[in-house]
Amino acid sequence: MSSTIDYEAPIPPYQQIAAEIIRDIESGTLAIDRPIPSESALIQRWGVARDTARRAVKHLRELGYVYTVPQRGTYVRDRSVKDEQQEDE
Repeated sequence: MSSTIDYEAPIPPYQQIAAEIIRDIESGTLAIDRPIPSESALIQRWGVARDTARRAVKHLRELGYVYTVPQRGTYVRDRSVKDEQQEDE
């Protein structure tokens, strides 16, 4: 993962972080049903505020890339299952 935020870019920092995580998911660096970096790890790696890290994870959830298990963490979602279900409908 890159660890540089471009604060001059038109894309908000949380979306830049989410985009890096998506690249890692799509490349297989982050495997299905394996955890993504914690909020604390995101804060440390990118030097952002906790709210920015939370927004990045929320954005990934909204896009369907991850799911969160309370008190456990956030994991990579198997998007192929969702894609197959949509094809059947």
